[in-house]
Amino acid sequence: MIIRDILEHNARIHPSRVAISAKKDEVTYRELHRRVLDRAAALTALGITRGDRVGVLAHNTVKFVELFFAATHIGAAVVQLHHMFVSREMTVILQDARVKALFYEEDLEDKVGEIRAALSETPEFYRMEDPRTIAPEEGAEPVGNPPFPDTEIAMVIYTTGPEGRPRGAMLSHRNLMAASVYSAMELGFSRKDVFLSCATLPYLGGVGRMLRFFHVGATIILQKEFDPIEVLRTIERRSVTHVVLTPTMMYRILDAPDAERFNLATLKLVLYGGAWISVDLLKRAMGFFRCGLVQSYAHVETTGVLTFLHEEDHTMDDRTPYMKKLMSAGQEAVGVQVRVVDEEGREAEEGMLGEVVARGRNVFAGYLNDPKSTAEVLRDGWLYTGDMAALDEEGYLYIVDRKRDTLMVESVTVSLKEIENILCEHPSVKEAAVVGRPDYTMGEVPVAVVVLKEGEKEDPEAILEHCRRNMAPFKVPRAVEYVSVFPRNAQGKVLKATIRDRVAARGR
Repeated sequence: MIIRDILEHNARIHPSRVAISAKKDEVTYRELHRRVLDRAAALTALGITRGDRVGVLAHNTVKFVELFFAATHIGAAVVQLHHMFVSREMTVILQDARVKALFYEEDLEDKVGEIRAALSETPEFYRMEDPRTIAPEEGAEPVGNPPFPDTEIAMVIYTTGPEGRPRGAMLSHRNLMAASVYSAMELGFSRKDVFLSCATLPYLGGVGRMLRFFHVGATIILQKEFDPIEVLRTIERRSVTHVVLTPTMMYRILDAPDAERFNLATLKLVLYGGAWISVDLLKRAMGFFRCGLVQSYAHVETTGVLTFLHEEDHTMDDRTPYMKKLMSAGQEAVGVQVRVVDEEGREAEEGMLGEVVARGRNVFAGYLNDPKSTAEVLRDGWLYTGDMAALDEEGYLYIVDRKRDTLMVESVTVSLKEIENILCEHPSVKEAAVVGRPDYTMGEVPVAVVVLKEGEKEDPEAILEHCRRNMAPFKVPRAVEYVSVFPRNAQGKVLKATIRDRVAARGR
């Protein structure tokens, strides 16, 4: 089964059901399927074929959904760009992916202009509103269903490796379809569900969850930009059953004026995950939404599925043993094997710390143009995640730390090395270390600790402005702290744990 089979099935079985709804566009499964076939034919006419990679720079819109399904329909792979990225971030991705064409929304044309100027090899650029991308010329051959296996790459999602260099995780049709099936089975999705999508579609948390609800023939409502009152209003008016929220989104909803006046009785599940969440915020959310809450833990490399902490494991009763489970990441999902292993790759004993490894049809195909990194994380059929954790007697996973130098900011993996590299480009900075600090609303936030060059003066705002010019806003450190020297071990390695403890202590 490949991605286009989802729309073909739903267009046959319930063609008149609303597939997707945005502010000014409500589309049935029959109409969505027709639009996708038209766009697929248009892409073919533009020279896009199986195996090509196409970049997409867009918001949460129906046009994006159409283009995603159209590209994957003909066997091309979608390389998604976040509209909050600065041009240097986008340029690196586009050059590494060697995209044949970049499709963008009209209101992002300024960013595209910056990209054009920076690229050494320029792909074709097309506005998504351009008639040539919407349908082929009259009389053109219909696109049909070009044959290819489910191992064909459908998406390339860029994360940042340990050295701060972006690397593209290749997700196949098999990966995405397996993740959809596993999640739908695990969480009991059905065609009667209405899913409100607040997450940014160009990330797996957006597209991945969208596919899971499309898989069962549900209705998806897109919110272009997160607005807490609009979320509550949409839940009430559209009888929403499922919504995905980050800790920050939860906080903004809970603190929104008159939030209590909305009727949220149709909600079945609030899904959350990715970033660290405080028990206090979680308790407030449980009391407010009064429906099931489910936490998920995963990686891009596992197509967004590893473990779930189910609604029965969420309780506000401090006296019950289940309160402990709120601190876990849940149990392995249907279809996925999750283990904790020691340095030699042997399964760790119950309660002992080790690295989280996983296998299943949802585990990715590897990193684009990077066999070395692929070999490091894919070993003997298992994905080595780099997360350090322990399993209890019931199979609940407790994440302790990350073996790799990364941080979860608003459910997005951020490389601390990437931020450090950019900090060291500032003329006053001799050395930089970035660590995570727990945050009530964001889960975790990056904090920069800097050693200045001799004779330079402290100017945190100048350093932060340098960061703002060179990285997406969610990567920018929330604070800059200065030290005269970094703590190091006998081999001269910077002791990040010591720095992190000091930053956390000052942040309390």
